Amino acid sequence: MTDELKASWVDTQAQVDELSARLRQASTVALDTEFHGERSYTPHLMLIQLATDDGLWLVDPRADVDLRGLFETLADGGPQVVGHALHNDLEILALRYDIVMKRVFDTQIAASFLGYGLQIGLVNLINELFSVRLPKGAQMADWSQRPLPERQRVYAANDVRYLLGAQALLTEELERNDRLSWVNEECQQLSSSERYGRDPDLVYRRVSGFRKLRAIEAGVLVALAAERERIAAHLDLVPHFLLSDDTLVALARRKPTEFADVKGDRRLNHRNIHKFQERWLAAVQRGLQKPFPRPPSRPQITPGMEAAAAVVMLVVNELAERERLAPQLLLRRKEMIRVLQDGFDSQEQMLDLLALKGWRRRLLGDVVWDLLQGRLQITCGHHPKRGYHVDFNQIDGTAD
Repeated sequence: MTDELKASWVDTQAQVDELSARLRQASTVALDTEFHGERSYTPHLMLIQLATDDGLWLVDPRADVDLRGLFETLADGGPQVVGHALHNDLEILALRYDIVMKRVFDTQIAASFLGYGLQIGLVNLINELFSVRLPKGAQMADWSQRPLPERQRVYAANDVRYLLGAQALLTEELERNDRLSWVNEECQQLSSSERYGRDPDLVYRRVSGFRKLRAIEAGVLVALAAERERIAAHLDLVPHFLLSDDTLVALARRKPTEFADVKGDRRLNHRNIHKFQERWLAAVQRGLQKPFPRPPSRPQITPGMEAAAAVVMLVVNELAERERLAPQLLLRRKEMIRVLQDGFDSQEQMLDLLALKGWRRRLLGDVVWDLLQGRLQITCGHHPKRGYHVDFNQIDGTAD
């Protein structure tokens, strides 16, 4: 563990190159980043924290340095990258440098498979594992300051100082509980390039008010949302700072074919509509050519569906307790309701609709299917230590 190591500041190309060579020899590297992203399309890196068993570094990405070689060292399948709640850190590297780490271990994911809760914070996890209380409070500080205040340097260093020790303890416990392969499956998803970035043609799904539009208006909104995304990416601006969802929906309803069509509507008297008027008008024309039909509505949720989902979740919660897992890691009630609404003809189809893969499919697949087919008997019992609990057992025949 690197609890006694002093953090080295890295802000020259020679230091970056030397660090890259050193990390290339390591088996594991702890990683964390500090960034600002409140207004930018892609967050801006302000600091990179790295640690091995015998070194700890704070790398300044704002200095005149090329960091691609450093990140390629971590991404080439050599050292395993260890972090806590890694998604945001890896997303920045994917978007800014087009680099995706191949071998990663997320201590937050690992902890969720060992009864520490679904999203335990790093401070609480380190306290649980090492009885060390890390100081809080610098996460929302101004990380662009140079020189960086000592208080923030200490905070940043602590974010990676204990990670490799935490990985070792968690891995040992995961192996004892036969859970390491499950965690590796989850962490492997962080290495998928499809996980990062936004497809302009799909961002309409997140626009508030989209579902209330008619087919013609919805088609225009799809095109406008895609254009907003492209302009925002070019300007490095959060899309809703360019044009709000309400303004985008109002523009889709208005369907202007020339700029004069929006004059007099105070909702559309926006400087960014004026500034990019030709692009908005072109998007409207594209959208008018592609009406967006509403998908067929799902059947109404019946009392029977509600009851079936409730019974499934009883069993899921019991399985989660037995396996020391958060129930949300296994299955969520709204997902079960949606699949019951859509209907299915086979166990395979049901599991595909539930998107259950890997260890989840192996753990839940037969249980949920047998339950819905009336082949499981559920009882409630009381144990002196466990208290009231649910049991379920296979039964012969099929329920009416």
